[in-house]
Amino acid sequence: MGSQVVSSQSKTGDLPVFDFSKDYPQTKMRLQEIADIEYVPLETTDDILLSGMASLSAVTDKYILVHEFQRGDIFVFDRKTGKLYSHFNHKGSSGMEYTWIKNGTLLDEKKEEIYVCSQYIFVYSLKGEYRRTLKINGFGHGMKILNFDDESLLIYDDVTIVPGREKETTKDPYRLVSKKDGSLISVLDIHFSKRYSNAIIQKDGNMYRPYQFSYLHNMHYGQDLVIMDISSDTLFLLSPNKGLTPILTRKPSVHASEPRNIWTPFFTIDKFIQFGTFLLDFNSKGGGPMPTFMYDFKTGEISKLSILDAELGVKPWGSLDEWGPGSTPSIAKNMAAEMIQASSMIEAYQKKRLVGNGNEVAKKLVEDDNPVVRILKFK
Repeated sequence: MGSQVVSSQSKTGDLPVFDFSKDYPQTKMRLQEIADIEYVPLETTDDILLSGMASLSAVTDKYILVHEFQRGDIFVFDRKTGKLYSHFNHKGSSGMEYTWIKNGTLLDEKKEEIYVCSQYIFVYSLKGEYRRTLKINGFGHGMKILNFDDESLLIYDDVTIVPGREKETTKDPYRLVSKKDGSLISVLDIHFSKRYSNAIIQKDGNMYRPYQFSYLHNMHYGQDLVIMDISSDTLFLLSPNKGLTPILTRKPSVHASEPRNIWTPFFTIDKFIQFGTFLLDFNSKGGGPMPTFMYDFKTGEISKLSILDAELGVKPWGSLDEWGPGSTPSIAKNMAAEMIQASSMIEAYQKKRLVGNGNEVAKKLVEDDNPVVRILKFK
């Protein structure tokens, strides 16, 4: 793979350019016209109750993985029926337990293993049987951990903002480690001469706490990954087969101004990538929706993008809200998945807005049922 990756500082001259100062034309799409939609209701019993903090982690051909990051519960549901396949909680302090689920969970369907990313990475069978620990310190600094291929995980090391530890920030933050023992396989050739953080430290009495912007980065695109780092002027596609490929560059450079204009990926399919921009200004008291854009892979054109949801995004006066994929879980290419609360499903059913198998699912729901997983397969 080392012969296939390219430097983040090279081979960008012929790339299409996103201009932060340009007023791009508007493109509007309706979600129900560009995607087939399927609903999977997650089983609800007295022992299977998800909180509002439950996180959808992965959707595969066979399974749906959900975790509760504070409570430590891990649920595996059947992909087709939504029935519970397994449930375990190994929160504790022994060598085979995790303190809490700090950096999410990963599902390797082929090996039938679940990776729980806590103080280290703990590996269990789908039924919760302990298998091994990968000694990768997940508490020392911020990191994101993603499933990359059959043999490796991608580790992204964030900027260290703890006072006195700033020098621990690495300029080469992307590395592949072994799923077998956590050993280093390679460091990706993406080097940043200067790195920026989405967080600053604020002092509160004798304590320090981070003040930060939440944003998406390093997103799944099937087995490939989209890398749109806030410290980089280039968007990359990382593939197990093709290595690291630059896709899009930007102007002005992220290094050109303060506060910095940042880009962040939302969603990628074969036809286009959707991304947003925001100002990394810690003194701002503003808010509101983030501007979103589309880069069309076939035409090379860039436009502002609104994807409207005619099922669950209908406002009281009849206009449609934009659909946003949020933190899309690991799923196959050209697909996305999200959890929808039972109450929202029931309301859409009563107002005859649902498509696919939505009506069949919603008519059996009650308000206190677990969420429904909405799976989108883009055409």
